[in-house]
Amino acid sequence: MRAPAPVRPRADWLKFWRGLRAGPSRRRVPRWVVPLTGVVLAASLLSRSYGTEVKALRFDPADPVVARAEPLIIGANVHFGLRRVLGFTSDEVGLDGLAALGADSFRDFLPWPSFVPDGEGQRLVYSQRLMRFLGRTKLLPVLNVGQPNSNVPGGVPPVSDQGLVTFAAYLREAVRLTEAHRPIYEIWNEWNIHWGSGPVLPRLTGEGEASDPRAAVHYARVAQAGVRAIREVAPHARIIVGAVGDDAGWAWTKSIVRRGALQGADGLSVHVYNHCLNARDRTARELIQRVEALQQALKSTAGGAETPIYITEFGWPVFPQRCTLDETQAAHNVAQFILLAAPVPWIKGIWVHSMKDGGNNPDDIEDHFGLFRFDNTPKPAVCFFREAAKIVRSARSIEVAEPFDGVFAARARGQDGRQRLVLWTSNRFVEARYRLDKGQGQGRLMCGGTIQVASEKEAALSSQPLIIDFDGDAVVKIEISI
Repeated sequence: MRAPAPVRPRADWLKFWRGLRAGPSRRRVPRWVVPLTGVVLAASLLSRSYGTEVKALRFDPADPVVARAEPLIIGANVHFGLRRVLGFTSDEVGLDGLAALGADSFRDFLPWPSFVPDGEGQRLVYSQRLMRFLGRTKLLPVLNVGQPNSNVPGGVPPVSDQGLVTFAAYLREAVRLTEAHRPIYEIWNEWNIHWGSGPVLPRLTGEGEASDPRAAVHYARVAQAGVRAIREVAPHARIIVGAVGDDAGWAWTKSIVRRGALQGADGLSVHVYNHCLNARDRTARELIQRVEALQQALKSTAGGAETPIYITEFGWPVFPQRCTLDETQAAHNVAQFILLAAPVPWIKGIWVHSMKDGGNNPDDIEDHFGLFRFDNTPKPAVCFFREAAKIVRSARSIEVAEPFDGVFAARARGQDGRQRLVLWTSNRFVEARYRLDKGQGQGRLMCGGTIQVASEKEAALSSQPLIIDFDGDAVVKIEISI
């Protein structure tokens, strides 16, 4: 095995790493994969096969630990708050499913139409299933508040002064009923895509014209009014705004931030999907890169300050028609997304959409995003979610290196002092091989069996993460080749 190059000063290595070009796309390696704890990487061409490029990585236990300020929240979307049951027929469906995932949070809706006017206030008449569920779980709730309400003046959507007054009255009552559960409140859902009732309109271009109620200028006003109303009842509540749907180039998102939507809020929430992209790009990596691009854009207008981002929806459907992945790749993507989000300090939480399929209609893609099927049987993604979340939660710190485009090596340093190396490729379109120093590590495939770790000869990597455990004092050396 080729020895790593002599160690340079850490600052030089970071400069070298940032300068690497990432494959044929010529995009720079995203800053979040820079090995902040000093992973050493050396690149060289070997003669064992023409055109093979090899990079050597070295993870030293003496590297300083860079831990998150607070743990990454890892959760799933459920549906107890809507009038449509969507398969959540009992509390146990949610309790058992979230327990099987090892989730520490869930996201649900407490919609405005569940309330009716009552004097100068509002009264809850629906969403009783959600209220009961809140009383039966200790997991962190994220409650999405909003949705158009045709039962009150100005409620579709609440962009007028009168509409904002009734919207604020609903929020105060919603918070009064739920604040004891210490939820995160999220204001509205995908305003930029669909603000009201009726047919879905063509997608907005940029921030939208003021004549379109979906425009950024209107949501910013709603978000500010919502934050004020929530703080009146629960001054210390955690509030996030945005819940941004598909937004090309993040133009709408950047506009709501410029217009003050984040004033008084604790963070920005976004939804990211890529299941309709070219098959090669339907990866966890693409989603993380897109959120990274948003953060960079926001920093450029915030004096370099980072915006806390909550990814309240991500996922991949397993669907018999268009825009789909097979169950295996969807499962691998879920695990990869959790592992890639973990070392990014400004990603505060991630919620997969959805805990279970919302139906079994073969013609409706929205029915097929679940980690569990509609009949509550688990898809492979249940195991991969649970195993990836377990790795993240048991780690004092995680750093991720991307030596080649779409090839990853993550080192997790556990609370027990041991080290864990996780290796994977984005999908079947990325081919890579690895080799460790002889005699190093015990290996297994995530949600699979124990395997012989490659040392004498190279072995192939795949999108199914390979997990290798090491003693806490071991210097981990590995070669990655493409």
